[in-house]
Amino acid sequence: MLPTSAPGVSQTLEDWEAVPIAVPLGGASEAAEISRAWSPIRVPWHWQLEDAFATYEGFVLYRCRFTHRRSLAGAMVSLRFGGVYYAARVWLNGVYLGDHEGYFSAFEFDVTDIVAADGENDLLVEVFSPEESEENDRKTIGGVWAMWDGMAAHINPGGIFKVVSLVLDGGVRIRSLAASADHTGRGVVHVEIYSRYSTRARLDGRLSPLGFEATNVEFEREVQIEKGENRFEIGFRVPDVRVWSTWDRGEQPLYELVLSCAGAEERARFGASTVELRDWKVYLNGERIFLRGINYLPSDAYPARATKALLRADASLVREAGMNSVRVHAHVADGEFYEACDELGLLVLQDFPLQWTHRRSILGPAVTQAGEMARILRGNPCVGIYLAHDEPFFVAPPEKWSPLGLLRTVAEVASPRWMLWQRRVLDPAVMRAISEKDDTRPVIDAAGHPLTTNHLYFGWYYGSFRDLERVVKIFSGLSRLPTEYGAQALPDPESLQEIWPSGTPPDWSDLTLNYRLQVQRMARYVPWKGDRAAYLRETQRYQAEVLKHATELFRRRKYRPTGGTFAFMLNDPAPAVSWSVVDWRRRPKKAYETLLVAMSPVLICAEYPKERYRVGEKISLPLFIINDLLRELDLVSWDWELLVGDSLAARGGGETSIPKDCVVRVGEAVATLPTQGPAVLRLKLFGEARPHSNEYEFFVS
Repeated sequence: MLPTSAPGVSQTLEDWEAVPIAVPLGGASEAAEISRAWSPIRVPWHWQLEDAFATYEGFVLYRCRFTHRRSLAGAMVSLRFGGVYYAARVWLNGVYLGDHEGYFSAFEFDVTDIVAADGENDLLVEVFSPEESEENDRKTIGGVWAMWDGMAAHINPGGIFKVVSLVLDGGVRIRSLAASADHTGRGVVHVEIYSRYSTRARLDGRLSPLGFEATNVEFEREVQIEKGENRFEIGFRVPDVRVWSTWDRGEQPLYELVLSCAGAEERARFGASTVELRDWKVYLNGERIFLRGINYLPSDAYPARATKALLRADASLVREAGMNSVRVHAHVADGEFYEACDELGLLVLQDFPLQWTHRRSILGPAVTQAGEMARILRGNPCVGIYLAHDEPFFVAPPEKWSPLGLLRTVAEVASPRWMLWQRRVLDPAVMRAISEKDDTRPVIDAAGHPLTTNHLYFGWYYGSFRDLERVVKIFSGLSRLPTEYGAQALPDPESLQEIWPSGTPPDWSDLTLNYRLQVQRMARYVPWKGDRAAYLRETQRYQAEVLKHATELFRRRKYRPTGGTFAFMLNDPAPAVSWSVVDWRRRPKKAYETLLVAMSPVLICAEYPKERYRVGEKISLPLFIINDLLRELDLVSWDWELLVGDSLAARGGGETSIPKDCVVRVGEAVATLPTQGPAVLRLKLFGEARPHSNEYEFFVS
């Protein structure tokens, strides 16, 4: 008979101290031989945020001495770590418990027979977070924390950054619980149970709607639980299921699963949806959908500082900009972010945090961690597609460019899969590991492949941004599912004051090294002319134009062949001059306001004008209305006007109905340019709940 108790009663472990060590411990006894003074350290937190460890990278040994009073004879005691960056080895009272690698998943140990009741316990945790000194020789699966070019290289989030606790249960503990269902209502419960005994037990489950009326579903299953770890899958069906969809296509109903076993009980939330990828078009619940999205970076460079409010606010920034999707770029976010996306109706493209090239020793940990990621996320209906690897080829930031390096990048990007270990061995292994845990969602091998998930940095790394349209007209396959494009820009003036005080000349070295400005690229497109305020305005104006041009182009190519568009990027994790459209203080740049229009589900737009025209030249720009909604726009009216200087040069308009989920060319803006000066083409669409407008600026000379 298994003992039972109130499940999950926990004791948070506090009062930690730490000391840096040069090499890994050979055993717990070596801690007593350390002569260096131990320093108090905050847990949960990151050691670089402590004065004693502010610049440190490598091994840090944590120690916590605590007392524990067991409230129930026969209870199981688990030592649970919510999160450690990057790897940990753990000893309790001199006994080695085990290790764990990877920052985004919790882990725990059964310490029932080791923890001392009514006495002092000695817990040692050796945390390893190494310096990543080379972009293309990475030792960790850190993604953007492993020498990414958008965050200062000295930032290292090493530490125990989530709560450490002792958890009391009966003889059975539900360590993991998730449920998922497709749009027909067929679903699966995934449960992982740890037991100190072998026994027969019953799993009792109840599925209930959250916030709406529907029939509860109950089930039970007799199972044989073996001593140690056990995994079970239980099928179910939700009658008259209400499906989860993106906010612009439907509602976001959620269900709750309550599962109990031998006195242990856990809850999990889920939704019913089906995502498919067909010829690089996404189908949600059987309906084709065009993804309008952006790349989301960590909410903070030090994850312990990313509060629930900040995570939810970042998801809301995506939704408020009219987007229906988000790519979680080269990291796994905290659970609160995915819960917010569930509720807001945002479809997630989820990166596994492999980026660029790695040492071959990464293969085993990558397979393990990929499975952990899928296990953690499979219950979130917002998670639609997994991406195994971001840019799985040699990449160097501009300050390290060389002819040989650029040639290597081009060769690896264009090479067949079998030539590169990353693509031949590593990425397929990661894809298999993800699918073994979650076979309900598509898995893409790489982001950044030219013919599929392309990264198109016209107007930043090469060419002008207008070259993009000319290139994709010739090579249409380059725009199947663009997952990155953009340009850098200075942040809001108030934020800029923190890294470049007004009245001081620019320190280009500091802005490059510590704040990631790509000086040579910026100088090509927006040269410095000695005025800080003007430089800020011009960099933001240029970034906004790059994003507007590419976003509208990809949307006009909807399904022919483009399946979606993902701008780069939403936010800065730390102070930076980067591709973000909101800075680290969440102050918007001009580009964010531009995307509010360009990413709207209903858009009126024109073929992008040239930068300059001559007096007397005739322009003829096709006009389009894009409708991403699953309903017709019945008899809407539209008009355009062209102003040159302060004078109206031409105008026009019309009425039409726009079918659901399509792009319609509705006319042309035709005019002969009468005089020189700044010109603006203004477009308006009426007949919807609110009017839509758009405009384009150019110059007549």
